[in-house]
Amino acid sequence: MTRDHAIVIGGGIAGLLAARVLADHFRHVTLIERDRLPARESRKGVPQGDHVHCMLAKGQEILSQLFPGLLPSLIAGGAIPADMGLHFHWHHHGVWKQRFDSGIAVTFFTRPFLESQIAERVRTLPNVRVLEASVEQLLVDRDHGRVLGVTVRSPSESPKPVHADIVVDAAGRGSQTPQWLESAGYHRPAESAVHVNISYASRLYRAPRAKREWHALHVTSLPPRKRQGVIFAVEGDRLLTTLVGLHGERPPNDDAGYLDFARSLAIPDIHQTIAQAEPLTPIATLRFPANLRRHYERLTAFPDRLLVIGDAICTFNPVYGQGMTVSALEAVALDHLLRQQTDDDLTGVCRQFRSEAAAIIDTPWQLATGEDFRHAETAGARPAGLSFLHWYTGRLHVNCASDATLALAFYRVMHMLDAPSTLFRPSVTWRTLRAQRASRS
Repeated sequence: MTRDHAIVIGGGIAGLLAARVLADHFRHVTLIERDRLPARESRKGVPQGDHVHCMLAKGQEILSQLFPGLLPSLIAGGAIPADMGLHFHWHHHGVWKQRFDSGIAVTFFTRPFLESQIAERVRTLPNVRVLEASVEQLLVDRDHGRVLGVTVRSPSESPKPVHADIVVDAAGRGSQTPQWLESAGYHRPAESAVHVNISYASRLYRAPRAKREWHALHVTSLPPRKRQGVIFAVEGDRLLTTLVGLHGERPPNDDAGYLDFARSLAIPDIHQTIAQAEPLTPIATLRFPANLRRHYERLTAFPDRLLVIGDAICTFNPVYGQGMTVSALEAVALDHLLRQQTDDDLTGVCRQFRSEAAAIIDTPWQLATGEDFRHAETAGARPAGLSFLHWYTGRLHVNCASDATLALAFYRVMHMLDAPSTLFRPSVTWRTLRAQRASRS
């Protein structure tokens, strides 16, 4: 291996997965993160860490490939293995989805537990160094059109340059790459935003002793309702509850208000569960203004040897649980590109990655924003044909209450195992429309 040094900015899930992949292709990898890793509690740099997180089935497959033994270790530490059809009880579009053995394996855990398990494995890689510092700027050779490294500042040292063959920005939604590009004489990327104005409020409870049939309970809403909630059973015999308000609705952070908000949901199940449970933590809140996508793939001038990955490219409405799985797919795409190089020349790899990352993002972006546009208050560029899609998928969701075949087709798309086009196969369309005629009669 003659590729010498790779730098990863950010120690979240996207950064950890990027470091894991790069360790197979570079002599040295430096992961730069301001917070101490691994951390078993929520970190300052991950404000969403206190709230419900979901690794979709496709993401779970990728994690198992990159880190053999990770999933058994998570389960041994208390994470909850489950089947999507049997143990995820979902009240959606006014009905409960059919319960059945789907064969789609999911695991429920807190974000800090997952991240700490991955970070411990990345730290043990012999060619990975974790540097507790912040990145102040990119080092850019404008004459040759490439990035040379970064300037870092650690708590006890003055700023210093760190050179590398490639730099990966996995710093999340707060990524400074647009500003760094502008400072170096390049253009900032165009952005797409779909504004949802979501507020989260989450709390851990001790699980009641009463037997439950579910490991996850999700109550969603349709307009004009703007409130929903979810409970995941997580490690430590606890229930992680997240209440969600859209377009200005804010779940309160006091005990009585929190219970009142849960009571106001479309059905009483979440309120009944937490009203009997013992609170273990204060109520943590989070605001999420908009889905945000940065179109790096559209820039005609871009410094070589620079990659942007994860939330630094695209941040999705967290309600849909897509972010970590998209980061995993991007890490796999980077690995494939590096393996395809017949020599150690990195020219063009970053350009190809920008294109492939955009293709990976397209589908989850359309799925997430398409659902967000059910609310008239959602601001952004509405795609053509949205009314038909809302009608069709609405019928499909309602019919998932009685048709396990339709529910399985939807779950496989939701978990990124199948393309959305499979929901328009003749067999699926026929079942959806047939069920509609039956309900009308």
